[in-house]
Amino acid sequence: MIYVALGMLGFGISDLVRWSPDGVGARRAVVAAAFGAGAVSLVAALSGFETVGVVAAAVIALAVLLVWSAFDLLPAWLVKPRFAFTLVFGALVVLIAASGSAGPIGGDVAAWYSNLAFGFTARVPVDQFVLGAGAALFLLATGNRIVRLTLAATEASLLAGEGTLRGGRLLGPMERVIVAAGVVSGGVAAAAFVIAAKGLLRFREIRSVGEDGGGAEQARIDEVTEYFLVGTFASVLLAAAVGVLVLAAG
Repeated sequence: MIYVALGMLGFGISDLVRWSPDGVGARRAVVAAAFGAGAVSLVAALSGFETVGVVAAAVIALAVLLVWSAFDLLPAWLVKPRFAFTLVFGALVVLIAASGSAGPIGGDVAAWYSNLAFGFTARVPVDQFVLGAGAALFLLATGNRIVRLTLAATEASLLAGEGTLRGGRLLGPMERVIVAAGVVSGGVAAAAFVIAAKGLLRFREIRSVGEDGGGAEQARIDEVTEYFLVGTFASVLLAAAVGVLVLAAG
């Protein structure tokens, strides 16, 4: 699963560097893609890849991440969400399919992991650990982009009112990491508790957006509720799927 781990790592690092609530320009997007490709090549080199493999991983990662970053730079009417979905999920499917040709992680990463003074290293293979680390980074900023793409694809957007729910930018990543960790550890009940707690926290926000009075109040509440439900379900499904993938690598 080293290929999948590298792919998630590249997307995660790139989106963490590129992320900004105000959008980014071309320069920052290129820098973010370069950071993601650099992280991929570094981990590949430390995992025992040959020089040719490291260079190939860096070049492929840079090309994919530049295209991934370009989706945020082009006008929304020109780039459909399905194109971005095809890129990120298509890349992961290809990496999963190619994982059978990759050997176990070796090199400095395997040596470092074997020397860790934690009991879980005897139960968790190094490949699963690296995949889990890459998955955690992927679920942070990249997860936010995927959720936003889902909202755009379903046209469940708040537009001008979206700024009133800024807490979701932090709640979403925390929710996904906890849900994925719950799936991996078998603590599904904990994941359900997090989802329920998020619903309670957001209830007051959902009600408050309709306080302008008049007949538009209920329609506005319905719009925000749809936005919240679509975003939450997309976030939870993504986290659960990634958690199952990490669990299956053990």
